[in-house]
Order: sequence, then structure tokens, then C-alpha cells
Amino acid sequence: MKKIWNWLDAYLEESLLCVFLAAMTLIMGIQVFSRYVLQTSLSWSEELTRYLFIWSGFLSVSYCTKYCISIKIEQFAASLSRHSRAVLKVINHTIELAFVVYMIPFAWSFLMSSVHNGQVSPACGLPMYYVQAAPFVSFVLVAFRILQRWIIEFRIMLGQNVYDPAHPERNTEESFIEANSVENEPKKYSKKGGHNK
Repeated sequence: MKKIWNWLDAYLEESLLCVFLAAMTLIMGIQVFSRYVLQTSLSWSEELTRYLFIWSGFLSVSYCTKYCISIKIEQFAASLSRHSRAVLKVINHTIELAFVVYMIPFAWSFLMSSVHNGQVSPACGLPMYYVQAAPFVSFVLVAFRILQRWIIEFRIMLGQNVYDPAHPERNTEESFIEANSVENEPKKYSKKGGHNK
């Protein structure tokens, strides 16, 4: 069970995004073949591709949160020590988490409204709650990923040696020393990675 959980934690978003991308490519390839070779058009292909694209868009938010690759300006944070950056990111992740948790009930209401009205898609005949579940699932996953990032940055703020999967460059002895040092104390390691006496 632990192995399954670790695999889901590491690869859930990537796996789903790859499956959706492959499915969109295959479906549109079949559509192009049918239209230009068989001289017929599929009524469901573009609709299904659009729904897969919607799911991919919402899942990508969780993926970007997990690896800290959202669009942002890093000049100010990059000038700070690792400890100071951790303090700043703890504050930032707290605000993000509050916003996402606030949005979850609205996403749930949106999903339930689709369940109750029984709407189906015009071409595929799929219940629309399959599509409108994407925001709710996304917000839940994003909240979980933000909480993971918050814990990592909080532990760095406390001066603990923390493995950070989103930033491999942080997982070095020198970066741990920087996180545990006093902010005003000069760095005690050289550019080559060795310690200065």
C-alpha cells in the first residue's frame, strides 16, 4: 500500500496528463484520417478532445504547484538566503492554500448542480458532471500539493535538512548549511563547494 501511495504521490499528475495527451492525439488523428481519407467526419471526436483538454488544463495546475513551475518573478526571492526564501514561501503558500480551500465548496456546488440537472453532452451523450468534476478534483489536488510545499518550506525555515523533489539543487550539503546558518553570517563555503577555513 505504501508503494502505491508513493507512486501516486510521485507520478499521479504526470501519468494522467500523458494519458490524456496520448488520447487527444489519437482521437484527432482518427478524425483527420476519417475526414480526408474516408471522406466522413466523426461527430464525437472534437467534443471528447475538448473535454480531455479541459481536464488536462485543471490537472496541470496541480502539476505546476507540485514542482513550483508556475509563472512568477524570482528576482527578489533569488536575492535572499535559503532561510529567508523559505519564510517568504511559507507566507505565500499559506495565502494560496487559504484561497484554494475557499474555492473547493464552490467547485463542489458546481459539480452537484450538474449531477442534479442531468445534462449530457450533445455529441458523446456523456453526463456533463464528468467534465464539471475537473475543477473540484483540481482544487483538492492543488490544496494537497500546496500543503506538501508548505511543510517543506516550513521545515527549511526551522533549519532542518529537507529533501526537496521540486528543487534538486537544494539537496546538497552546501544548501543545507545555508539554510541552517544565521542570515547575516557570511557564507562559509567556496564556489567549488568546499569549505573555507
